[in-house]
Amino acid sequence: MRQPIIYTILFVLLTASGCSFIANANEESGEKTDIQVMYDVRIETDISEFEEYHMTAHYPQTPNNQIDQTIIDYVNQQKALFKQESYKSKQKNDGSQAHELHIDFEVIHQNQRFFVVRFIETMDLGAGGVMTNQTIMNFDKKNGKALSLEELFKEDIYYVDRLHEWTKEKMGDAGEGNSQLMDKVEAKPEFYEDVAFTGEGLLVFIDAPASQEPYRVMIEKDKVSRLLRSEYTDAFIEAPDVVDNTTSEDKGTDNHYKDFSLDNHLHGERKEVALTFDDGPHPEVTREILDVLDKYEAKASFFMIGKRVGYYPEVAREVSERGHEIGNHTWNHPRLGRLSDDQINQQLTSTQTILEQVTGQKVDLLRLPFGNLPSANDQEENIVAPWTIYSEEWEDLKPETVAEDILSEMEGDSIVLLHDLQHSTVETVDLLLKGLYAEGYEVVPVGHIIDKQENRSVFN
Repeated sequence: MRQPIIYTILFVLLTASGCSFIANANEESGEKTDIQVMYDVRIETDISEFEEYHMTAHYPQTPNNQIDQTIIDYVNQQKALFKQESYKSKQKNDGSQAHELHIDFEVIHQNQRFFVVRFIETMDLGAGGVMTNQTIMNFDKKNGKALSLEELFKEDIYYVDRLHEWTKEKMGDAGEGNSQLMDKVEAKPEFYEDVAFTGEGLLVFIDAPASQEPYRVMIEKDKVSRLLRSEYTDAFIEAPDVVDNTTSEDKGTDNHYKDFSLDNHLHGERKEVALTFDDGPHPEVTREILDVLDKYEAKASFFMIGKRVGYYPEVAREVSERGHEIGNHTWNHPRLGRLSDDQINQQLTSTQTILEQVTGQKVDLLRLPFGNLPSANDQEENIVAPWTIYSEEWEDLKPETVAEDILSEMEGDSIVLLHDLQHSTVETVDLLLKGLYAEGYEVVPVGHIIDKQENRSVFN
């Protein structure tokens, strides 16, 4: 009778040691998961166009749901504020010009613990003037929380005085040309609300004259780290450099385009139309649209935002490799009427450069946001792509209704404007192509329609 007792004792001992081993393994695992990984940042773009106002919002999204929700809440708050201010301005000034909200961002820094993003908000209220502001969020990856400076710095140190002292010192070292800006620097907590943690130290932004970028002052990390609470002293831990999503490797690709020459057209009675897609690329929607186009052996035209190409170069490259046309839709989709000539040129040339680097395709098609017309010089250097069929209401309608609306207006050489940011567009395109081919239409790149129309005017 003793053997079972011995076995029982051995079983208990082994089980206990096994549990201990598992517990230790879990603890080690827990320590490893406590180290936050570097985020693969995605870009989201929301664009709304109405008669009264235009809104464009670019913002980052991460693997952290709480960070993402905080950013989405911020964007929605900015939109609500803009609508209120736009309504007030129109009541006061009775202006007919459409107002604009434009939100852009830059990821200033991230390491294993922190994710830091700066938003730039531009509000154009017509006669009410153009206002530009910024919002900086320093996120703690451990809990997804956007930290205030009061939470970051020690309670027993009046950090504002120290930051103020170091900021004035750095500006003084930079030269006398900063004297006017130095007069704006105040030892007030609200002045130091928009500061950013980086790998080098604390970046302080100081408002510059209108239409100029804020002046940046870097306070070294060895100074700032002495002010931080102990739990945040790892803010300046060195980490591998984050890939800059605004650039891309220079890789050329062979392009295979269908031959849509004028001779081919004259020898047949084909009814041709063009499908064009603005505001992409999108990592999912654009690829799904490409699959639908392949299904019907159709070729389309994609007018891309340069900033989004920087985040999704592989999608832009795939559009080119699958034989579609690519056009320039500016760098970050502003309304160009409020920009200087130099700023407009930068919007176009930056996008041109990244498109040609990523796709290896010479890009000479141009379509500006919100139907803006290019200058005479831009029209000489680029082929401006118009559209003949588009409705702002399509975003709120079912794909079947949108496809029916488009087909009801369709005629030879029509150019349809769609967007490849909404998932509903994929179903719309499928239904649309099915209807077009049933009615004897062929879908071609918009450049072919434009060339054909220009050649017709020459022969007439």
